Amino acid sequence: MARHLRFAPEILVRLGEELVPRPDLGVVELVRNAYDADAKFCKIRLIAASKPGGTLVVSDDGDGMTEEDIYDGFLLVGRSGKVSSQRTASGRRKVGEKGLGRLAALRLGRDVEVVTRSKSEPGIAHVLKIDWTAYESAKAVEDVPLVVETVPTNEGPGTRVTVRALHHPFGRAEVERLARTILLLTGPFPSSADFRAELEAPEFTKLEKLVDGSFFDEYSYRLVAELDGEGQASARLYDWRGQVLSTGTHDDVATPRTRGERSVPMAFFAPPARLEMWLYLLSKDAFRLRSSQVPVDSVRTWLQQVGGVHLYHRGLRVHPYGDPGHDWLDLNLRRVGSPELRPSTNTSVGRIVVDDDQQQLQPKTDRTGFVENEAFLELRTFAIRATDWAASQRLQMREQSRTTRLSSARERMDKADKHLEEAVKFLPTRYQPLIEPAVQKFREETAERVAAVEDNLLLYRTLSTVGTSLSVFAHESLGPASRLRRMINGVERQIRSRLGENEFVEGFSQALERVTKTAASIESFAQLPLKILTKQKRKPRDVDVDDACRNLVDLFRPYMEARRIEIRLDLASSPAAVRTTVADIEAILANFLSNAAYALVKDGAPTGPRVISVRTSIDRGMVEIAVDDSGPGISDSMPIGEIWLPGRSERDEGTGLGLTIVRDVVSDLRGKYTADAKGILGGAHFAVQLPIKSELGPSR
Repeated sequence: MARHLRFAPEILVRLGEELVPRPDLGVVELVRNAYDADAKFCKIRLIAASKPGGTLVVSDDGDGMTEEDIYDGFLLVGRSGKVSSQRTASGRRKVGEKGLGRLAALRLGRDVEVVTRSKSEPGIAHVLKIDWTAYESAKAVEDVPLVVETVPTNEGPGTRVTVRALHHPFGRAEVERLARTILLLTGPFPSSADFRAELEAPEFTKLEKLVDGSFFDEYSYRLVAELDGEGQASARLYDWRGQVLSTGTHDDVATPRTRGERSVPMAFFAPPARLEMWLYLLSKDAFRLRSSQVPVDSVRTWLQQVGGVHLYHRGLRVHPYGDPGHDWLDLNLRRVGSPELRPSTNTSVGRIVVDDDQQQLQPKTDRTGFVENEAFLELRTFAIRATDWAASQRLQMREQSRTTRLSSARERMDKADKHLEEAVKFLPTRYQPLIEPAVQKFREETAERVAAVEDNLLLYRTLSTVGTSLSVFAHESLGPASRLRRMINGVERQIRSRLGENEFVEGFSQALERVTKTAASIESFAQLPLKILTKQKRKPRDVDVDDACRNLVDLFRPYMEARRIEIRLDLASSPAAVRTTVADIEAILANFLSNAAYALVKDGAPTGPRVISVRTSIDRGMVEIAVDDSGPGISDSMPIGEIWLPGRSERDEGTGLGLTIVRDVVSDLRGKYTADAKGILGGAHFAVQLPIKSELGPSR
């Protein structure tokens, strides 16, 4: 007698629950089935589902199924009839695949009831019931019979799937996640698909109002990039008026690839696609420029829910692209390079629309996105290159605007000066002797101000060059320092194994320990500038002064320990915030610390304990940062008032810019700066006072 391949009931667990990791993804698969059934509307109900044992109901107004459709399609796991028929009766492209997601949804509870009414069979409904407990005692899946019952009905076409006795609860977090997934399934975007899904839950209603806010008209820039059937790309960048700012061809957008001795912009090996991104400048000035009446915070809150670039495959959104924490185009990482010109997931919303007629994109078995084959990776590269192109165009426009403003400003100043001179000549003769000296004084003050600005520009250009060079050398030093430590460890192991523990301790232990400390010191020195130069530290916010001081002292501690310098940190009992950047606070303290360290190790420094004291205190609305050292103090040859000037330094190799930076930072913050030749530790004393924005509560 012939035998057939059979499957144990446990295979249902493998093919269902384990391949779809979250219950909400299984629910979405039922919604996708409704979409493939040409439904216009799909409703999801969760009844008493906050605890195990609840009920899930998914109903739609689609074309329904015949009995044959149920047996040969709905219950046939692993093969989809949608593969042979890529479009629905209305021309909608089908998105279903293999039925594994549907199986996971059906297994969310103990039993299932499917009631379906086919468009081709008016007046009747087919009812399928599945009791999953029946499979627990069966030897094989096919041993459990499934019967479709046909009953009369007055309802129109559609399908209702009811899953009872849910195994897992849908708590608040799960419902909110499901609500967001359903709302974004067809997207908040203009001209979305003619399909709507709705979750009957308060969380959905609340989120729906927020998502439907549709602030697409409030964008600052809009990027549209297209990829045609030949793999050729094009892009356009619009301003907030809808005017084209720049147009890019395939040569501009494509990645150059080497072919022989030439660099050729190769075609993208991906299905045709369209990328749309709405980019927002979330500042009151940007909104005021457009005469917008929408509060900036409303747009910011909306973007927190819908921000990021979503991928729409044949009309429906594909999880997880665009989900919170899934920055699949690395927008946030690439934004670090130029934060004001690149979009992030919190400042932009976008979509990639792809029909994929040739089925080049392959859904993963667990329904979490696509297999990262060549087609998918090329599609991703196309999107990244398009955003890179838009950023480069904005950078060029900004630089052109900056240079134009600078040139025109000079011309306007010259014209204004001539107008002023002519105006004085038209004054009555008796007033001219009074006005001309005032005008001349104004010209002199203006010239001095311009000269000061130009000097500052040169100063900060120099600092920028120093910082860039320092970061490069520091980065390149990390590798050798790390390798040196590993080599030392290897040498130590070999010596131990060949000589034994006693001879190692007597002859080599102390020497290798000193070398190890030196290598660790080099590595910490290399990390110090890289951590100080972190770009996130240059973002204005309410900065906890104590936190900033504590973190910078920790960075400097290995440097100080290598020079046998003790740092004493004494922070205020009530931490306070200053409206500035972390970089500003670090600039102040880093310059004070480096000067103090130099004073303690230079020739002629006192031979006693090397100590640096860092203190913060609060008094009359100001927070003070004070640094003292036990060094020789400020030399009598250096007048106290001149140490803040650029180029003045007691170091032969010093730039004389450090304290000038401190002066400028404190002045910009409307604070005060002081210095004394001798402080409480016998050496120099430096202090700054900065206005407090707000107190932060008890000391941590």
